[in-house]
Amino acid sequence: MRPCTFSRPRSGGVRFLGLILLPLLLATACTSAPDSTAPPTAAAPPTADAGLEAGKAIFTQRCAVCHGPDGKKGLNGAHDLTKSNLNATGRVYLVTNGLGLMPSFKTELTPAEIDAVAAYSLTLR
Repeated sequence: MRPCTFSRPRSGGVRFLGLILLPLLLATACTSAPDSTAPPTAAAPPTADAGLEAGKAIFTQRCAVCHGPDGKKGLNGAHDLTKSNLNATGRVYLVTNGLGLMPSFKTELTPAEIDAVAAYSLTLR
C-alpha cells in the first residue's frame, strides 16, 4: 500500500485555465454599456413629498372629521395627534385595526394609503 502524500497541483493546468478564462472575463467586462437614451423600463419611485400629499388628502377625507385638519380637534374621543407618542408603526397599526371608537380602515384603504396617512399624521405638530 502506498503512503498518503499530498502533492502540489500541476501549475500547467492552472495556467491553461487562466488562458481560457481571462479572454472571457475581458470580453464580458468590455461590452458596451446599455443605451442611456432608451426610455426607463420602470416608473420612478414616488418622492416623499408625493407620499405626504397623498397622506394629507386621505387624512382630510377620512380623519379630519374627528381629529380636525390640524390633528387637535378630538371629536368623539379622538386623540390629539400632535401630542401622540406613537411612532409610524404604531400609527399604521391603529389606522389598520382601529381602537375604541376609531374604526378600522384595513378594508377601506390599501396598505400604501395607510402608510401615507400615518406618515402625514407624524408631521402634525
